[in-house]
Amino acid sequence: MPDGLELDKEGKLNGLIPNYAEQVLVCTGKDNWASRIEDDDGGDNLAADLKELIGRGGVYSDPFHNVSVLNSSFPSSISRRPEVQTTSAYLLPSFKYVPFLPRVSFDSVQALVRGYLLPEKLHPMHDGLSPIHRDRLLRKEAYQHLLYGVQDVTDVLVLICGHGGRDMRCGVMGPVLQNEFEAKLPRAGFDVLRGPVIDERVSAPALSGTVGESRRTARVAQISHIGGHKYAGNVIIYLPPTLKNHVGYPHPLAGNGIWAPCRRGFSDLVARGSQKTENPKYENRPRPSKRSSLVFLGGAGLCLLAGLSLFGLVRPESDGDVINKSTFSAFTIISREQVSPTAFILTVRAGAGGSEGRGGGTAAAAHQQSARIREAWDHGLWSVEIKQPQLQIARHYTPLPPPITAATSPGRELRTREDGELRFLIRRMDGGEMSNYLSRLDVGDRVWLRGPHLGFDIARRLGDADRVVFLAGGTGIAPALQGARRLLFAKDAGRDDDHGPAVSLLWANRRSVDALARETKKQQQTVFFGRFWGPSEAAADNGAGAESSSFSEQIRELRRRCSDRFSVHYFVDEEGSFIGAKDVVAVMGAPRARAMSRLVPPAKECPWHSATALETLPNDNDTSRDPEPPCVCARAAEERAGSNLLFVSGPEGFIEAYAGPKRWGEKGEMQGPVLGLVGRLMKKEGRGGVMDDWLVLKL
Repeated sequence: MPDGLELDKEGKLNGLIPNYAEQVLVCTGKDNWASRIEDDDGGDNLAADLKELIGRGGVYSDPFHNVSVLNSSFPSSISRRPEVQTTSAYLLPSFKYVPFLPRVSFDSVQALVRGYLLPEKLHPMHDGLSPIHRDRLLRKEAYQHLLYGVQDVTDVLVLICGHGGRDMRCGVMGPVLQNEFEAKLPRAGFDVLRGPVIDERVSAPALSGTVGESRRTARVAQISHIGGHKYAGNVIIYLPPTLKNHVGYPHPLAGNGIWAPCRRGFSDLVARGSQKTENPKYENRPRPSKRSSLVFLGGAGLCLLAGLSLFGLVRPESDGDVINKSTFSAFTIISREQVSPTAFILTVRAGAGGSEGRGGGTAAAAHQQSARIREAWDHGLWSVEIKQPQLQIARHYTPLPPPITAATSPGRELRTREDGELRFLIRRMDGGEMSNYLSRLDVGDRVWLRGPHLGFDIARRLGDADRVVFLAGGTGIAPALQGARRLLFAKDAGRDDDHGPAVSLLWANRRSVDALARETKKQQQTVFFGRFWGPSEAAADNGAGAESSSFSEQIRELRRRCSDRFSVHYFVDEEGSFIGAKDVVAVMGAPRARAMSRLVPPAKECPWHSATALETLPNDNDTSRDPEPPCVCARAAEERAGSNLLFVSGPEGFIEAYAGPKRWGEKGEMQGPVLGLVGRLMKKEGRGGVMDDWLVLKL
């Protein structure tokens, strides 16, 4: 520390930091300001405007409702109208973010104060004021509608006093602490976000609830004077109301802020002589030895991780697996195959092959096995999240099963390249942020995956039933192939009574070129006449003369291996063929080679086979029901319990058309009632019809 500016490690902290009801963080994009922040930029700044209204002597000043106004190094959001100068601000602990406050008008500042910063209820000491005066000091929600784009804060905010223009101690400590937090937070399972919250030049902000399981994100910034500089560094950590701990439960401190002056332990290390900083304003200071810098950074890391552990934010130590549900892991693209004009398959392998984005990678990343991926394949239906690092969004993608090899047969375990390699069928969509990003990647580039996220337990829900139908739209065929793999090739797929369940797939595409592995009429005729004149080469290949992508060959191989248990029916919009009620009834009512005894009706309270219970499930992860409930349908040993399964997978509009939309509840996205075409069929058939013993699941 500079001479005469030693850190106080003994003085009492209580009462040194003023209390406040609300804190306003002005996003300036700078990490240092004038000693009095209202004097910055010649007094033309948002902090000065706010203090004019709510500061001492201001028209809305309230000594019993203190509002702290601070500058921060967070950048402001970028408007699609750059000619209009705007400033962004965080409101804490209200956890609101105001992205666009126009600087050309004082009206927006008044709207911010009167709509968000004034109290909703006055202190009893104001009882003697006139009604007009009391009304002026109360919040008015009508003013909130005058501010555009206000949204909830879902990031953890780490605020570090780095106001070197006010006190050199913070100017030295602030940048070092910021670097340490940004380095250690990813180890605690947080993605550290940088840059503006909203950049309207790129795209509209991602809507909450569209990505799936929420990511844990954090932003780190330096702020202006908050008091107690002789205890530097002062850190305030705001935990958003939506924050969950590493096991998925609501965090006990969510919605609160924690002030953490690291004056012992952390500051002791500073006092031992380490003054390393990346801030060029202090580059002329004496540099510590390399050894002392390493001791400082290592000790700082222990201090930060200990603090994060105290708040319950650190996830359990890594078990060495290549993928996990907490953080995104690097995978390398080892092949890219175009299977249609709009669709392609990316094959990725665990392990980093280069820098994030394009270039620098290698297709020869070391093969690593993953116990989690093996467990996911054993489960059946699952997905992973893929991150778009530029926009900081993620989308769920369903891996395709590994290609079938000669060693694969029904009833035998499938273990072909499924431990560390994953294949994804991706269709590039106009305006699709994620699909366009993935379409620009090439062999050797890195992608970032998180998961696996398990879905419905298809075998458990099927029980003793014997039929599974998938209505799939476009790339919604991926979960259908996952289900087929689980039921046709897993160890427990074979049964003594009927040799296992049958899987029927009704696959709809917009264009004929996307209907992969479909037989032409000529090939179908060849197969038909081959039954009488002997199998020809075309018949034996089951349509192999058509396009020969690995994906098409995978479907053909499934039909060859399991011709009596797996079928695909094609529907193409541009040809005027659509999945209709007759098509659905036909595959649902198709008799099996061996008739089975009738299933017992599902109990209304059964968590596995009851349609009523399915409607309100908070998610599709059947493994998350803890403790795992038993089936309560069968009451005698000889009774058979289960449900035939009808899955609907594909784009949101496709699912809504055939089974109705999912619903949002307090615990997340629920299945909701069965509507759409299938819902109308169920009403039409009534009790005792072909729809009995069927459970409808939306993917």
